[in-house]
Amino acid sequence: MRVVFALLAVVVVAGSPAAGQPAPDAKALVTEMKAAFEPSRPSTRQIVVSVSDSGQTVRFVGRVARKQIGDGKRQAVVMMEPPDVRGTALLMIEPHDPSQPSVAWLYSPVIRRARKLVPIDAYDHFLDTDFTYADLGYVRLHDRYKLLGEAEVNGTKAYKVEEKIPREEWYYSRVVTYIAEGSKLPLQRDYYDPAGALWKTEAFDQITTIDGVPTVLHAVMKDVQAKTSTDLAVSEVRYDVEVPDAVLDPQQLSQLADHPLWRAAPAAGGK
Repeated sequence: MRVVFALLAVVVVAGSPAAGQPAPDAKALVTEMKAAFEPSRPSTRQIVVSVSDSGQTVRFVGRVARKQIGDGKRQAVVMMEPPDVRGTALLMIEPHDPSQPSVAWLYSPVIRRARKLVPIDAYDHFLDTDFTYADLGYVRLHDRYKLLGEAEVNGTKAYKVEEKIPREEWYYSRVVTYIAEGSKLPLQRDYYDPAGALWKTEAFDQITTIDGVPTVLHAVMKDVQAKTSTDLAVSEVRYDVEVPDAVLDPQQLSQLADHPLWRAAPAAGGK
């Protein structure tokens, strides 16, 4: 997901491809990152989202289910705590053509209905965090990626890839992603506003192999302009679980918080 569920201040040192080695194709790198970051194996996990602003911290606890249906992927996020947001649910659906934008559905217990988000809604902030719905979506594959070179993020060699955003989608003007050379997982994303100034920085860390899958367990999204940040911690990750289609049905979002899927035994931890 651009998602999602999406994961430390870093020092970036610019570099260049090794002498004699051809530069990798930017789209191919993003395709590998998407496969590593968004594995098709069905899974569940718990997320804890903590928002810090002016010395105050608000904490949300949720559950996530992921599954590939046909050639596309779906991800459902439902909040469990605190009580005033329990039942709030977000469903992201990736079209069969991953170059197309994800479709998002949001269920609010206050209005008691699920609504399909229009494109402009995708940039609203999820539960007033620093993540927008679009930030929680899937990585899109297109031809607007450009390799800017190599870099180092917290001691890890990475490829620096720029994504240009079409003017009609100008919430961000461009996004620069640092992709680990080895695991191909994202290490950092920098989001730039329409004027070209750095707006937000998203850092990913605590990568653990679970059921044979390298999994990011922590992310921090910082709004460098508003000076706010949101921490996202992942736990109880389980792969190859049976995720019923109903969990990923927009018409069933009102019942998602009480689904028995969440009462399954939690994972014992990474391995």
